[in-house]
Amino acid sequence: MHVLFVFNHPAPYKVRLFNELSRTIKVTALFERLKNRDRNSHFYDNNEINFETVHIRGIDLGKENHFSSGIVKHLKSHKYDLVIMNGWHTFSEMIAIDYLKKHRKPYVFYINGGLIKENETTLKRRIKRHYISGASWYFSPDENSNRYLIYYGAEANKIVNYPYSTIYLNEILSSSLSRQEKDILRSKLNLHHERIFVSCGQFIPRKNYERLISYWRNRPDNELLLIIGGGPQKRKYQNLIARYSLKNVKLIDFVPREQLFSYFQAADGYLFPSKEDIYGHVINEALSQGLPVISNQHVNSALRLIKDEKNGYVIDFADDTQIDMAIEGLARNGDMTSEALKTARENTIEIMAAAHLKAFNDWTTKE
Repeated sequence: MHVLFVFNHPAPYKVRLFNELSRTIKVTALFERLKNRDRNSHFYDNNEINFETVHIRGIDLGKENHFSSGIVKHLKSHKYDLVIMNGWHTFSEMIAIDYLKKHRKPYVFYINGGLIKENETTLKRRIKRHYISGASWYFSPDENSNRYLIYYGAEANKIVNYPYSTIYLNEILSSSLSRQEKDILRSKLNLHHERIFVSCGQFIPRKNYERLISYWRNRPDNELLLIIGGGPQKRKYQNLIARYSLKNVKLIDFVPREQLFSYFQAADGYLFPSKEDIYGHVINEALSQGLPVISNQHVNSALRLIKDEKNGYVIDFADDTQIDMAIEGLARNGDMTSEALKTARENTIEIMAAAHLKAFNDWTTKE
């Protein structure tokens, strides 16, 4: 079987999936751009690629948009058992979907997640319905994303769910760290507070870190907040920390995955205050290191993976009382590590790839 994935850029989380699938089938990934403009330059480091790649020529627009007829040219000159369109947001993808629709060529519409925009204009909703509806099949990571697809015109009986993950089974912590092991790790990382909470993401307004920093004024001095990622709002966060004279908030720029996981292992809880997120795969990554998660309620991965009082809490980060109760709940409910690790083991790249292969087989057999 030969499958074509059309994707905007070689994001590491997609490269990992394609590598795993290529163990069983032939995978070609067509990338519109070599990188997105808003990503840290090290985001693409260590991208080991074990599948065929195609880079089309075109014009890069803004942070991630792209304009080219290259996808259509490639489709006309190559034959695949399945064509998978990962989204519609770039001009190149729009041109390709219009071509597939016009010539009634079967294709899979694939999403990493989705959220319904209730207040969008009629025009934008019509555009979305045009590009989302009409696919032969759909791939979606969760029920909330299913609703997004259906709202914009997908047929419910054509949607297949897959367990979204960026973690291999062998990357999941085998068991809880002992108190001594955690203390040794904290010492290596130069972290000496009694309780440590971590959050990771781009320093942009949607991630809601300004709100989290402002809230942290209410926390005791012996509780450290680590925010890891870097981005355009870093200076704003630094000024906020200085204004409130916070000695227990630390900003860290982008770090490699292995180092990030060390911070996860050293912490007591992961905080995900994002105003909204179409998925949020970092939640699964935090769980994989035994870290319970407190997430805002508008995050699809949290709604799918987090079980209140088991491996974390799903709350409203606009409410100080709810944040307080969730943070204290982590201590009150003791060790949530086992449940976090259990959830992570049920959501691995290997399991995700197996779900893809089953769907591919079902679709090509029906055809």
